[in-house]
Amino acid sequence: MTAGVNWEIRVKAMATKHKTSGKPTPSAIMESATSSDAKSRLDRIAAAAFYKSEARGFVPGRELEDWLEAEAEFEGREGQ
Repeated sequence: MTAGVNWEIRVKAMATKHKTSGKPTPSAIMESATSSDAKSRLDRIAAAAFYKSEARGFVPGRELEDWLEAEAEFEGREGQ
């Protein structure tokens, strides 16, 4: 199994734990993406979140925060 696939599985599993937080979950964002631009955006955010997780040794429990931080950084770069 590749690291990318493992990351997707972990994100989807983690997303089910945060359904009541009121924040959009990674799986909800992925499911709503239909265009190639949206898929490219999600792929870049997922890669950034993966590297954030890798940098902290893949310690579980911060997957959502990794995703949201990566997304915020991506949105900040796109908005400039």
